[in-house]
Amino acid sequence: MNKEIKIGRVVIGEQYPFVVIPEAGDNHHGSLASAKEIAHAALEAGSKIIKFQLHLPDEEMDREGMRQTSSEMFKKWGDLYGFIQKNQLSVEDHSELIRYCEKIGIQYFCTPFSAKAAQILTEIGGDAAFKIGSGETEDLPMIEEVAALGKPMMVSTGMSTYEEIDLTVAAIKQKNIPFSLAHCISSYPPKSLSELHLGVIRELGARYDTVVGFSDHTPPEGLVIEGGKPISEEAILFGAMGAGARYLEKHFTVDRKGKDADSWFSHDPQTLKDLINTAAELDKAMDNKREVFEEEKGVWIWAKRSLVAAEDIPAGAKITREMLKSKRPGTGIRSKDYHSILGKIVKHNIAKDKILLLTDLE
Repeated sequence: MNKEIKIGRVVIGEQYPFVVIPEAGDNHHGSLASAKEIAHAALEAGSKIIKFQLHLPDEEMDREGMRQTSSEMFKKWGDLYGFIQKNQLSVEDHSELIRYCEKIGIQYFCTPFSAKAAQILTEIGGDAAFKIGSGETEDLPMIEEVAALGKPMMVSTGMSTYEEIDLTVAAIKQKNIPFSLAHCISSYPPKSLSELHLGVIRELGARYDTVVGFSDHTPPEGLVIEGGKPISEEAILFGAMGAGARYLEKHFTVDRKGKDADSWFSHDPQTLKDLINTAAELDKAMDNKREVFEEEKGVWIWAKRSLVAAEDIPAGAKITREMLKSKRPGTGIRSKDYHSILGKIVKHNIAKDKILLLTDLE
Protein backbone atom coordinates (compact mmCIF):
# COMPACT_ATOMS: atom_id res chain seq x y z
CA MET A 1 0.00 0.00 0.00
CA ASN A 2 1.33 3.45 -0.93
CA LYS A 3 0.55 5.33 2.29
CA GLU A 4 0.40 9.10 1.90
CA ILE A 5 -1.28 12.29 3.06
CA LYS A 6 -1.74 15.48 1.05
CA ILE A 7 -1.54 18.91 2.65
CA GLY A 8 -2.49 21.07 -0.28
CA ARG A 9 0.42 20.95 -2.72
CA VAL A 10 2.64 18.99 -0.31
CA VAL A 11 2.43 15.21 -0.45
CA ILE A 12 3.95 13.15 2.36
CA GLY A 13 4.40 9.41 2.09
CA GLU A 14 6.62 6.42 1.56
CA GLN A 15 7.19 7.18 -2.13
CA TYR A 16 7.85 10.90 -1.70
CA PRO A 17 10.79 12.93 -0.38
CA PHE A 18 11.04 13.44 3.37
CA VAL A 19 9.33 16.65 4.52
CA VAL A 20 10.38 19.07 7.27
CA ILE A 21 7.40 21.06 8.61
CA PRO A 22 8.37 24.30 10.37
CA GLU A 23 5.94 25.12 13.19
CA ALA A 24 5.55 28.86 13.83
CA GLY A 25 3.55 28.25 16.98
CA ASP A 26 3.20 31.57 18.78
CA ASN A 27 6.70 32.76 17.90
CA HIS A 28 5.16 35.66 15.94
CA HIS A 29 3.96 37.20 19.26
CA GLY A 30 0.55 37.91 17.74
CA SER A 31 1.96 40.11 14.99
CA LEU A 32 0.74 39.50 11.44
CA ALA A 33 3.86 41.17 10.07
CA SER A 34 6.04 38.79 12.11
CA ALA A 35 3.96 35.81 10.99
CA LYS A 36 4.51 36.81 7.36
CA GLU A 37 8.22 37.19 8.06
CA ILE A 38 8.31 33.67 9.51
CA ALA A 39 6.50 32.26 6.46
CA HIS A 40 8.88 34.00 4.08
CA ALA A 41 11.94 32.90 6.10
CA ALA A 42 10.72 29.28 6.00
CA LEU A 43 10.37 29.51 2.23
CA GLU A 44 13.85 31.02 1.89
CA ALA A 45 15.24 28.18 4.02
CA GLY A 46 13.86 25.67 1.52
CA SER A 47 10.57 24.67 3.13
CA LYS A 48 7.48 23.97 1.05
CA ILE A 49 5.14 24.34 4.02
CA ILE A 50 4.68 26.44 7.17
CA LYS A 51 2.36 25.65 10.08
CA PHE A 52 0.49 28.10 12.30
CA GLN A 53 -2.04 27.77 15.12
CA LEU A 54 -5.55 29.19 15.37
CA HIS A 55 -6.56 29.83 18.97
CA LEU A 56 -9.98 30.86 20.22
CA PRO A 57 -9.14 30.96 23.95
CA ASP A 58 -12.69 30.84 25.30
CA GLU A 59 -13.56 27.93 22.99
CA GLU A 60 -10.62 25.80 24.10
CA MET A 61 -9.96 26.77 27.73
CA ASP A 62 -11.69 27.25 31.06
CA ARG A 63 -10.07 30.38 32.47
CA GLU A 64 -10.07 29.38 36.12
CA GLY A 65 -9.00 25.83 35.37
CA MET A 66 -6.04 27.10 33.37
CA ARG A 67 -5.07 29.46 36.17
CA GLN A 68 -4.94 26.52 38.55
CA THR A 69 -3.05 24.14 36.27
CA SER A 70 -0.75 26.23 34.05
CA SER A 71 0.24 29.28 36.07
CA GLU A 72 3.57 27.75 37.13
CA MET A 73 4.73 26.98 33.59
CA PHE A 74 3.39 30.25 32.13
CA LYS A 75 3.76 32.52 35.15
CA LYS A 76 5.34 35.25 33.03
CA TRP A 77 1.95 35.64 31.32
CA GLY A 78 -0.16 34.63 34.31
CA ASP A 79 -1.16 31.28 32.81
CA LEU A 80 -1.59 29.61 29.42
CA TYR A 81 -4.80 31.56 28.79
CA GLY A 82 -2.92 34.81 29.29
CA PHE A 83 -0.07 33.64 27.08
CA ILE A 84 -2.43 32.74 24.24
CA GLN A 85 -4.36 35.99 24.58
CA LYS A 86 -1.16 37.98 24.30
CA ASN A 87 0.36 36.02 21.40
CA GLN A 88 -2.52 34.86 19.20
CA LEU A 89 -3.25 35.90 15.64
CA SER A 90 -6.82 37.00 14.93
CA VAL A 91 -9.07 35.26 12.43
CA GLU A 92 -8.58 38.23 10.12
CA ASP A 93 -4.81 37.83 10.48
CA HIS A 94 -5.05 34.16 9.48
CA SER A 95 -7.19 35.04 6.49
CA GLU A 96 -4.55 37.51 5.32
CA LEU A 97 -1.77 35.05 6.13
CA ILE A 98 -3.39 32.36 3.98
CA ARG A 99 -3.45 34.75 1.02
CA TYR A 100 0.15 35.78 1.69
CA CYS A 101 1.41 32.19 1.80
CA GLU A 102 -0.39 31.45 -1.45
CA LYS A 103 1.16 34.54 -3.04
CA ILE A 104 4.76 33.70 -2.11
CA GLY A 105 4.37 29.97 -2.87
CA ILE A 106 4.47 28.20 0.50
CA GLN A 107 1.73 25.88 1.76
CA TYR A 108 -0.25 27.26 4.72
CA PHE A 109 -1.06 24.60 7.32
CA CYS A 110 -2.76 25.14 10.66
CA THR A 111 -3.67 23.59 13.98
CA PRO A 112 -7.21 24.45 15.10
CA PHE A 113 -7.51 24.08 18.87
CA SER A 114 -11.28 23.71 18.76
CA ALA A 115 -13.93 22.45 16.38
CA LYS A 116 -15.06 26.06 15.91
CA ALA A 117 -11.52 27.03 14.87
CA ALA A 118 -11.53 24.23 12.28
CA GLN A 119 -14.87 25.49 10.94
CA ILE A 120 -13.46 29.01 10.68
CA LEU A 121 -10.40 27.74 8.80
CA THR A 122 -12.78 26.05 6.35
CA GLU A 123 -14.61 29.33 5.82
CA ILE A 124 -11.44 31.37 5.19
CA GLY A 125 -9.65 28.84 2.98
CA GLY A 126 -7.14 27.46 5.46
CA ASP A 127 -8.40 23.88 5.37
CA ALA A 128 -5.99 22.08 3.03
CA ALA A 129 -5.61 19.73 6.02
CA PHE A 130 -5.94 20.00 9.77
CA LYS A 131 -3.22 19.36 12.35
CA ILE A 132 -4.55 18.04 15.65
CA GLY A 133 -2.32 18.82 18.63
CA SER A 134 -1.43 16.27 21.28
CA GLY A 135 -3.76 17.91 23.81
CA GLU A 136 -6.70 17.11 21.57
CA THR A 137 -5.64 13.61 20.44
CA GLU A 138 -8.39 11.80 22.33
CA ASP A 139 -10.90 14.67 22.38
CA LEU A 140 -13.46 12.59 20.53
CA PRO A 141 -16.17 15.30 20.27
CA MET A 142 -13.67 17.57 18.50
CA ILE A 143 -12.10 14.77 16.46
CA GLU A 144 -15.50 13.71 15.15
CA GLU A 145 -16.53 17.26 14.26
CA VAL A 146 -13.25 18.01 12.50
CA ALA A 147 -13.33 14.68 10.62
CA ALA A 148 -16.86 15.52 9.45
CA LEU A 149 -15.36 18.46 7.52
CA GLY A 150 -13.84 15.89 5.18
CA LYS A 151 -10.26 17.15 5.04
CA PRO A 152 -7.00 15.21 5.73
CA MET A 153 -5.94 15.14 9.38
CA MET A 154 -2.48 14.91 10.91
CA VAL A 155 -2.73 13.90 14.56
CA SER A 156 0.05 14.28 17.13
CA THR A 157 0.08 11.54 19.76
CA GLY A 158 1.90 13.06 22.74
CA MET A 159 0.53 12.28 26.21
CA SER A 160 -1.67 9.50 24.78
CA THR A 161 -1.92 5.73 25.15
CA TYR A 162 -2.35 3.29 22.28
CA GLU A 163 -5.89 2.62 23.51
CA GLU A 164 -6.72 6.34 23.26
CA ILE A 165 -5.16 6.55 19.81
CA ASP A 166 -7.27 3.51 18.82
CA LEU A 167 -10.41 5.51 19.58
CA THR A 168 -9.22 8.53 17.62
CA VAL A 169 -8.20 6.50 14.58
CA ALA A 170 -11.52 4.64 14.63
CA ALA A 171 -13.41 7.96 14.67
CA ILE A 172 -11.40 9.29 11.71
CA LYS A 173 -11.72 6.06 9.74
CA GLN A 174 -15.49 6.16 10.23
CA LYS A 175 -15.49 9.31 8.11
CA ASN A 176 -13.09 7.76 5.58
CA ILE A 177 -10.65 10.65 6.01
CA PRO A 178 -6.98 10.44 4.94
CA PHE A 179 -4.90 10.74 8.09
CA SER A 180 -1.42 10.57 9.50
CA LEU A 181 -0.06 10.14 13.01
CA ALA A 182 2.88 12.09 14.40
CA HIS A 183 4.85 10.55 17.22
CA CYS A 184 5.32 13.31 19.78
CA ILE A 185 6.76 13.65 23.27
CA SER A 186 5.16 16.67 24.93
CA SER A 187 8.18 17.93 26.84
CA TYR A 188 9.55 21.32 25.88
CA PRO A 189 12.27 20.34 25.16
CA PRO A 190 13.17 16.69 25.97
CA LYS A 191 16.28 16.42 28.08
CA SER A 192 17.43 12.84 27.44
CA LEU A 193 17.43 10.24 24.68
CA SER A 194 15.32 7.93 26.81
CA GLU A 195 12.48 10.45 26.58
CA LEU A 196 12.23 10.12 22.80
CA HIS A 197 10.80 6.57 22.51
CA LEU A 198 11.49 6.47 18.77
CA GLY A 199 10.34 2.86 18.47
CA VAL A 200 6.78 4.18 18.78
CA ILE A 201 7.11 5.48 15.21
CA ARG A 202 7.45 1.94 13.87
CA GLU A 203 4.60 0.71 16.06
CA LEU A 204 2.24 3.49 14.94
CA GLY A 205 2.89 2.67 11.29
CA ALA A 206 2.29 -1.04 11.80
CA ARG A 207 -0.69 -0.71 14.13
CA TYR A 208 -2.62 1.86 12.10
CA ASP A 209 -1.29 1.24 8.56
CA THR A 210 -0.66 4.92 7.94
CA VAL A 211 2.17 7.31 7.18
CA VAL A 212 3.89 8.43 10.38
CA GLY A 213 6.02 11.42 11.31
CA PHE A 214 7.84 12.86 14.31
CA SER A 215 6.81 16.07 16.06
CA ASP A 216 10.05 16.84 17.89
CA HIS A 217 10.90 19.54 20.40
CA THR A 218 14.62 18.77 20.60
CA PRO A 219 16.60 22.01 20.14
CA PRO A 220 18.92 22.38 17.12
CA GLU A 221 21.88 21.67 19.40
CA GLY A 222 20.57 18.17 20.14
CA LEU A 223 20.94 16.54 23.54
CA VAL A 224 23.72 15.78 26.00
CA ILE A 225 23.59 12.28 27.42
CA GLU A 226 25.02 10.92 30.66
CA GLY A 227 28.75 11.48 30.78
CA GLY A 228 28.49 14.71 28.81
CA LYS A 229 28.53 13.18 25.33
CA PRO A 230 26.55 15.29 22.82
CA ILE A 231 24.02 13.62 20.54
CA SER A 232 23.25 15.74 17.49
CA GLU A 233 19.79 16.53 16.24
CA GLU A 234 20.82 14.87 12.97
CA ALA A 235 21.48 11.60 14.81
CA ILE A 236 18.03 11.79 16.39
CA LEU A 237 16.50 12.52 12.99
CA PHE A 238 18.32 9.56 11.44
CA GLY A 239 16.91 7.34 14.18
CA ALA A 240 13.40 8.61 13.53
CA MET A 241 13.75 8.09 9.79
CA GLY A 242 15.12 4.61 10.37
CA ALA A 243 12.02 3.83 12.42
CA GLY A 244 9.84 4.91 9.51
CA ALA A 245 9.13 8.65 9.96
CA ARG A 246 8.38 10.43 6.68
CA TYR A 247 8.15 13.95 8.05
CA LEU A 248 9.54 16.00 10.91
CA GLU A 249 7.77 18.88 12.61
CA LYS A 250 10.03 21.43 14.35
CA HIS A 251 9.32 24.76 16.00
CA PHE A 252 10.57 27.70 13.93
CA THR A 253 11.33 31.35 14.65
CA VAL A 254 13.27 34.20 13.09
CA ASP A 255 14.78 35.07 16.48
CA ARG A 256 15.75 32.44 19.04
CA LYS A 257 16.06 35.16 21.67
CA GLY A 258 12.39 36.08 21.31
CA LYS A 259 10.54 36.78 24.54
CA ASP A 260 8.14 33.89 24.30
CA ALA A 261 7.81 30.29 25.43
CA ASP A 262 9.21 28.42 22.43
CA SER A 263 11.77 30.45 20.48
CA TRP A 264 14.74 29.35 22.56
CA PHE A 265 14.43 25.70 21.45
CA SER A 266 13.16 26.51 17.94
CA HIS A 267 15.06 26.53 14.68
CA ASP A 268 16.08 29.81 13.12
CA PRO A 269 16.35 30.35 9.33
CA GLN A 270 19.93 29.09 9.07
CA THR A 271 19.46 25.98 11.22
CA LEU A 272 16.18 25.20 9.42
CA LYS A 273 17.96 25.42 6.07
CA ASP A 274 20.68 23.11 7.37
CA LEU A 275 18.06 20.70 8.74
CA ILE A 276 16.13 20.56 5.46
CA ASN A 277 19.32 19.91 3.51
CA THR A 278 20.48 17.27 5.99
CA ALA A 279 17.11 15.53 5.94
CA ALA A 280 17.23 15.37 2.14
CA GLU A 281 20.68 13.76 2.24
CA LEU A 282 19.72 11.31 5.01
CA ASP A 283 16.61 10.39 3.05
CA LYS A 284 18.82 9.09 0.25
CA ALA A 285 20.13 6.46 2.64
CA MET A 286 16.61 5.23 3.42
CA ASP A 287 15.66 3.72 0.05
CA ASN A 288 14.85 0.01 -0.16
CA LYS A 289 16.73 -0.91 -3.35
CA ARG A 290 18.75 -4.12 -3.19
CA GLU A 291 21.05 -4.75 -6.13
CA VAL A 292 24.76 -4.78 -6.95
CA PHE A 293 25.45 -1.07 -6.72
CA GLU A 294 28.05 0.62 -8.87
CA GLU A 295 30.03 1.54 -5.76
CA GLU A 296 30.23 -2.16 -4.78
CA LYS A 297 31.52 -3.55 -8.04
CA GLY A 298 35.20 -3.09 -7.19
CA VAL A 299 34.70 -5.32 -4.16
CA TRP A 300 32.18 -7.63 -5.84
CA ILE A 301 34.70 -8.95 -8.38
CA TRP A 302 36.99 -10.40 -5.73
CA ALA A 303 34.61 -10.97 -2.83
CA LYS A 304 32.03 -13.17 -4.56
CA ARG A 305 32.71 -16.86 -5.26
CA SER A 306 33.08 -19.05 -8.31
CA LEU A 307 32.80 -22.81 -8.73
CA VAL A 308 36.14 -24.65 -8.82
CA ALA A 309 37.02 -28.29 -9.35
CA ALA A 310 37.21 -30.12 -6.02
CA GLU A 311 39.23 -32.85 -7.77
CA ASP A 312 40.74 -33.61 -11.18
CA ILE A 313 37.80 -33.99 -13.57
CA PRO A 314 38.39 -36.08 -16.75
CA ALA A 315 36.95 -35.13 -20.12
CA GLY A 316 33.51 -36.70 -20.75
CA ALA A 317 32.61 -36.85 -17.04
CA LYS A 318 29.21 -35.70 -15.80
CA ILE A 319 29.40 -32.95 -13.18
CA THR A 320 28.32 -34.06 -9.71
CA ARG A 321 28.04 -32.08 -6.49
CA GLU A 322 31.12 -33.83 -5.10
CA MET A 323 33.24 -32.46 -7.94
CA LEU A 324 32.50 -28.85 -6.95
CA LYS A 325 33.55 -26.38 -4.30
CA SER A 326 33.63 -22.58 -4.24
CA LYS A 327 36.45 -20.07 -4.04
CA ARG A 328 37.00 -16.39 -4.65
CA PRO A 329 37.01 -14.44 -6.99
CA GLY A 330 33.66 -14.34 -8.79
CA THR A 331 35.07 -14.47 -12.32
CA GLY A 332 33.83 -17.94 -13.27
CA ILE A 333 30.54 -19.77 -12.99
CA ARG A 334 28.94 -18.27 -9.87
CA SER A 335 28.59 -20.66 -6.96
CA LYS A 336 24.90 -19.72 -6.65
CA ASP A 337 24.36 -21.36 -10.07
CA TYR A 338 25.79 -24.78 -9.28
CA HIS A 339 22.44 -26.58 -9.62
CA SER A 340 22.28 -25.52 -13.26
CA ILE A 341 25.50 -27.37 -14.23
CA LEU A 342 24.92 -30.65 -12.40
CA GLY A 343 24.86 -33.44 -15.01
CA LYS A 344 26.61 -31.34 -17.64
CA ILE A 345 29.37 -33.06 -19.67
CA VAL A 346 32.95 -31.83 -19.34
CA LYS A 347 34.60 -31.07 -22.70
CA HIS A 348 38.21 -31.58 -21.57
CA ASN A 349 40.27 -32.45 -18.52
CA ILE A 350 39.89 -29.93 -15.68
CA ALA A 351 42.59 -29.78 -13.04
CA LYS A 352 41.76 -29.66 -9.36
CA ASP A 353 41.18 -26.10 -8.04
CA LYS A 354 40.66 -24.66 -11.52
CA ILE A 355 37.84 -22.08 -11.77
CA LEU A 356 35.06 -23.52 -13.95
CA LEU A 357 33.85 -21.60 -16.99
CA LEU A 358 30.79 -22.23 -19.15
CA THR A 359 33.15 -22.92 -22.05
CA ASP A 360 34.43 -25.97 -20.13
CA LEU A 361 31.04 -27.66 -20.47
CA GLU A 362 28.98 -29.04 -23.38
